[in-house]
Order: sequence, then structure tokens, then C-alpha cells
Amino acid sequence: MTYEGFRLRLLSLDRMLFRKSRNKKLTNKDFTIISNNCWGGMIYESYGLRKDTPTAGLFFMADDYIKFLSDLRGNTSKELTFIDPNTSRYADELRKDARFGSYPIGKIDDIEIMFLHVHSEQEAKEKWERRCKRINWDKLIVKFNDQNGCTEEHAKKYAELPFEHKLFFTVHDWSVKKWDGLIVVKQRTGEDFVTTSHEPFVGSKYINITELINSL
Repeated sequence: MTYEGFRLRLLSLDRMLFRKSRNKKLTNKDFTIISNNCWGGMIYESYGLRKDTPTAGLFFMADDYIKFLSDLRGNTSKELTFIDPNTSRYADELRKDARFGSYPIGKIDDIEIMFLHVHSEQEAKEKWERRCKRINWDKLIVKFNDQNGCTEEHAKKYAELPFEHKLFFTVHDWSVKKWDGLIVVKQRTGEDFVTTSHEPFVGSKYINITELINSL
């Protein structure tokens, strides 16, 4: 098992063992997290809550995520279709991971969505459509990080998006202090991006997730 895999295993155990105690501290339990990777889904698991977001168990490449957020209401109301993974414009990059080809890739217009933790197109479509209907537009948190091809330009475009509650996790020394919204800068991870296990599922010195949710 890799170091990252070990950390993820410990975090999974933590989510299972302490979700009830965390849940008791929440005053808001009908919120929606839109995330570029599995982080949002893990937050719901941390509190033992139903996943009221379509962006659980999946990831976007950075360019497509910015497009997705640029018309979030519109994109979550459009039809989700699927493509052969080998025809993905990101296929060369995705093949670097041994899991490539084992998960469905959805598409909304020209936006690709990698359903990493889903086993079939039918399951992906059913979960996506069901969870899109659950979005609480009045209690919305949007999150992005520097994975999957994210550049400083992507981060700046993200900062300009008109969401009230925005999170950004990065290892880079980009000009985050000038950005509107809530910005979270993570510690160095030994990689040129924030690894999944280093994203704050409960809190860090930069943010208290429970307090953020309760403030919505």
C-alpha cells in the first residue's frame, strides 16, 4: 500500500468512527457541496449525511470543471451522456492511472466527468440525476483544488466565479490573498498538487468545516 493509500484508509476509518459525534455539532444538514473530486462526498460521509450533490465519487479535469461551474444551474439540468473512455480528450493523461477504462466517463456538452467510484453508466446516470435534484442553491459550498491539470490561470478564473462560499486547496504560492471568497492553502505534500488525503475533511489550521457549514 502506498503512503497516500494508507492515509486515505485512516481517514476512511475516522469518518466511520466519529461521524455521529460530528453530526451532533451541525445545525445545517441540508447543504450542497460542489467539488472537482471526491472531497464533497467524503464530507457528507464524515457527518453521516445523505449526499445532496451530484459531484460525489467522481472528478473533473481542471479546464472542464471551470466550464461546469460557469453555468452550474444549466449544466446540472442538461442530459448526461457517456463516451468510450478511449475517445476522451484526456485519455493519454488518464491512462497513467491503472484504473483507466474501469469507470464510465460522462459528458455534458463538451464537459467530461470521470465517475471514478461508479461501476456502470446506468449507476452513474441514476445517481447524477437524483442528486442534481437535491441541490440546495441557498446553502451552497463550491470547492476546487490544484489537481488534474490545474494552473494558476484556472485558479484565477475560479476566483472570479460569483459563488459566495468558495474553497480552494493548493500547494502553490499563487496570489490567493487577492481572491474573493474563502481560500484555503494547504501545506506542502511532496507533490506539485494537493493529494486527496491532505484535503481537510474535518478541519485544519486554515478552516473549520463544521463552522463553515453551520454559517450557511
